Amino acid sequence: MRGLFVGLCTKDIIFYTDELPLKNHKAKTDAFAAYIGGPAANAAITYAALGGDATLATCLGDGSESRAMVEEIRKYGVKVLNYATYERVPNTACITVAGDGSRTILSGQLPFEVTCVHDLQAYDFALFDCNQQEISLDILKKVGDIPVVLDAGNWKPNARQFLNRADIIIASEDFKDEEGNPLFDISFPAEKKVLLAVTRGERPILYDGREIPVEPVEAVDTLGAGDIFHGAFCYAYFAKKEPMEQALLFASKVAGESVKYRGPREWMKHRN
Repeated sequence: MRGLFVGLCTKDIIFYTDELPLKNHKAKTDAFAAYIGGPAANAAITYAALGGDATLATCLGDGSESRAMVEEIRKYGVKVLNYATYERVPNTACITVAGDGSRTILSGQLPFEVTCVHDLQAYDFALFDCNQQEISLDILKKVGDIPVVLDAGNWKPNARQFLNRADIIIASEDFKDEEGNPLFDISFPAEKKVLLAVTRGERPILYDGREIPVEPVEAVDTLGAGDIFHGAFCYAYFAKKEPMEQALLFASKVAGESVKYRGPREWMKHRN
């Protein structure tokens, strides 16, 4: 199943420290790393790592750092559609991960000037993270009638356009519309059946009026866990043809495995 993952790809620079630095203080650490990040990118890499056919549609620019990022993404088996081809520093995030696995993120994002988005009819489903709207709104109109999955982390501009097109929405518990309504209280077009689920970290997933238990794990680093959840869900639901509830359960297990290690990729080395 050919999946199109649309949205943000960043260069993530991560520092691991026991405690976050105080204001106007310097904190030193010998534990730091750099990764490809961003919800759509992490989901695409996860989908490919599990065995799926993934394409990432994003804006990276064409500077030396951007070209290196494209090559790294391709090493994970993900094809890249880069709709910003002029030289520019890629969007970059600076992340501090504390001793309990929690993280603080400073995400540097600027809009890109983009090249034309052509018709996109060669995919079996598309996942949108609602970022990089300079391309994602156009792509939303051009993917045809394939299923659309929405990674709804928090409310963003133009969110209603994505909601009205989505077939599956997996939201965080922080997701609320302009009036403060959580996902299950938001109205959708009457003619459409939309599958809805809400993830709540280590607490059970909410789906179809019931709770899906999440296996407890000792978290070392939660960075990218939600993105990995979405990529794993797409693999279970579309590639393995599992029903919604089983796909959510599979995704929670993969995401739970990912938080046992530092960084968003280490879990791949420990898969059975």
